[in-house]
Amino acid sequence: MYSNENQSNKPSLQQSDVIFERKTRNPKRWYKRWWGRIIIIFLAILLVIFIALSIYVIRVTYLLRTGQITPQQLFGSGFPEDQFRDSLVLEDPNDPFLGLPDAKVVIVEFSDFQCPFCAASYPVIKQVLRSYGDQVRFVYKDFPAFETHPEALIAALAGQCAHEQGKFWEMHDKIFENQANITEADLKRYAVQIGLNSIQFGTCLGSDKYLSEVEKDLRKGLELGVEATPTFFINNIKVRGAAPYEVFQKAIVAELNK
Repeated sequence: MYSNENQSNKPSLQQSDVIFERKTRNPKRWYKRWWGRIIIIFLAILLVIFIALSIYVIRVTYLLRTGQITPQQLFGSGFPEDQFRDSLVLEDPNDPFLGLPDAKVVIVEFSDFQCPFCAASYPVIKQVLRSYGDQVRFVYKDFPAFETHPEALIAALAGQCAHEQGKFWEMHDKIFENQANITEADLKRYAVQIGLNSIQFGTCLGSDKYLSEVEKDLRKGLELGVEATPTFFINNIKVRGAAPYEVFQKAIVAELNK
């Protein structure tokens, strides 16, 4: 037997019909169901991934266009690109250099004074030399692309004529800091500003005295596979393009730790 209380608490058939009818009329919206929430989370994750990929593609495109990385670095084996076992392939006592002769790390740059990417590398190299001091020797070699940069050759000769008077780096900095103005008249003006003997400099520049020296650098670069400027050799490891400071830092630390 059941008590009257139990009987009164039991929903009647009519009440059950009403509840079922209400549930049928007001079903849960899809995004409130468990599977709807999973779909929303999945779509949110896809959106985040899409935004991240878009930012990455934009960044890589910018770096490629500005020459800070090359397609070989991006799709190839990465840094280092090429390595030359012969430690003497780049040595030349006539080349201007900064740092100690016996530095453990030698950075050689094949450069063009009118190349915009070389100008972009100029402050990076300054930073490298400030950071590592006597641990690094930096060597400059001429690689003027005079077919596309009409002032590159005379600027290279101006650098050599300044080197003759012991002020290559003063002329080097002056040219890169005023790259839009490197005609012969500009170069002669810079010679006066950095304290060169202007008559000696003018005679040197007009005589093509160091044309063979520039040609020797060009030939050496071609032998080593230099195709564009700037191209760097960090202890004979080739790095192409206007690489960021971090690339130099990684290579230098690796060489110092050997």
